[in-house]
Amino acid sequence: MSLREEVITGMKKRHIQRLLAVTLAVSMAALSGCGNGTAQETTGAAETEGTAAETSKAAGGETAGETASAEAEGAETQYPLTITDDLGNSVTIEAEPERVVSLSPANTETLFALDAGGRVVGRTDYCSYPPEAAEVPSIGTYTSPNTELIISMDPDVVFASDYIDDAIRSQVESAGAKVVVFAASDLEGVEQNILTAGQVLNQNEEAQAVVDGMEAEMAELEEILSAKTEEKSAFIDLGDYYSAGPGSLLGNMLEDIGVRNVAADTGEMWPQLSMEKIIESNPDVYISLYSTPEDLRQVAGLSELACIQGEDTLIYFDGLSPEADLIQRAGPRLAEGTRLLAEQIYPELFQ
Repeated sequence: MSLREEVITGMKKRHIQRLLAVTLAVSMAALSGCGNGTAQETTGAAETEGTAAETSKAAGGETAGETASAEAEGAETQYPLTITDDLGNSVTIEAEPERVVSLSPANTETLFALDAGGRVVGRTDYCSYPPEAAEVPSIGTYTSPNTELIISMDPDVVFASDYIDDAIRSQVESAGAKVVVFAASDLEGVEQNILTAGQVLNQNEEAQAVVDGMEAEMAELEEILSAKTEEKSAFIDLGDYYSAGPGSLLGNMLEDIGVRNVAADTGEMWPQLSMEKIIESNPDVYISLYSTPEDLRQVAGLSELACIQGEDTLIYFDGLSPEADLIQRAGPRLAEGTRLLAEQIYPELFQ
């Protein structure tokens, strides 16, 4: 299975998982008598498509980042440690982890950014950054990892994404490893996950330094973008006209840099737009992570759009390129990826 096929499959699976998470959280709140309107708050499309971390918080729990905040300022982590991950799971870490497996490229980047790369004993095929991650043995793809191989690595903690299958998670936990799921869909969530990872690994100072750096990058970017005189619109093509809608990482990045997402009004996190809808929307910028500009300019109807004909308004990131990684991975380089996206959409501000 190719990376793109994995991503599309994962999108659909993640959508179902989050709907189930919302249903469970609402039910728990109702049974506990402390819902305080939670059911009403989670009925809207944007709420339903939000992160499971937000769902957990609505049900009365703490998000992973809030759990980490007390120790993120540089204090030593005290074990046993209990955190709540982005799927609302309570995870207790008995002692400082020495062996870690990462089941997503974003998690791998986070672990190395925290100077914990030496503890990583397993990673996925697509964990390509930093370069030294390639020296770590692979456990397969992140939607279909080799469970037996993971268990044989005897990890203390497995950092997963919400692509992880429930059966795989159950097997890994039964073997004695703790599973922490990170599923951030915006910058704040990513920063919270970095702080949580730092707390789990007793790398609190390193985690705070990474987050501070991201905040500084975003502050500089916001100052540059404050000079823009128009709001541009954009369509993100992930392949076959699947796009990034509200609640998705790319969708939130567009919002952060003041770009109107033409897929936002679908109310879906990963909508597939018709060509007619795209043409009717007439976006100022077309961002493709799959089809090349040459191919898009051969598509009847679509090729008539001004953004497809233009050189600066048709933006292409090869799906396996370092640039595509920057804008798709919910990790410590997300601020850098957000700036890259802004530079491509508003090039006049960065000259």
